[in-house]
Amino acid sequence: MAQEHYSQVTVAQIIEQADIGRSTFYAHFETKDELTEQICAEMFDHIFEGVDSHCVTHAQLETPDLKGKLAHLLYHLRDAHSGVAGKLLMEGEPHFTAYFRSKLAELFESDMPPTTSEMPLDLRESLMVSAYCQAVTWWFESGCASDPEQLAEWFGEFEVS
Repeated sequence: MAQEHYSQVTVAQIIEQADIGRSTFYAHFETKDELTEQICAEMFDHIFEGVDSHCVTHAQLETPDLKGKLAHLLYHLRDAHSGVAGKLLMEGEPHFTAYFRSKLAELFESDMPPTTSEMPLDLRESLMVSAYCQAVTWWFESGCASDPEQLAEWFGEFEVS
C-alpha cells in the first residue's frame, strides 16, 4: 500500500509482501478494507491512550490536550506502516477516510475546547474534522515539511470558535 494506489493493491500483493499464507490473511481479515480499518483502529486506540515506549520518534511528546493528541496522530500518520495511513487519507481512500473521520470526530468530541458560540456542536465537530483532514493532506503534499507539533499548533490557531 505504500508503493501503489490503494485501489490497485490486491490481497495477493499484501500476502506476498507480508510473506504470509492466504489462509493466515483470511483467518484475520475478510478483505483488504478490514485490514485498513484495523490499521486505523490500532492507531486511534493508541492515540487515545497516549505516548508510550513504542513511540520512538516522539517519546518526549506531551499529550494532555487536543493539540498534543493531534501532534501524536500526525507522527503516526507519517511514521507508522511506512506512512500508509497518511497516504490513504491523502488519496481519499473511502474506507480509510470514513473510519479516520469517525475516529477523529470522537477525538474532537472528547477533547474539544469550550466555546461561547451558538454553533451546533455537531456542525463544529464536522467543520473541525474536515479542516483537519485538509490540513493533513496539505502537510503530506508539502512533504511533511513542518513538524507535527507545528501543524497541531497551527490547527489550534484555526479551531472553530
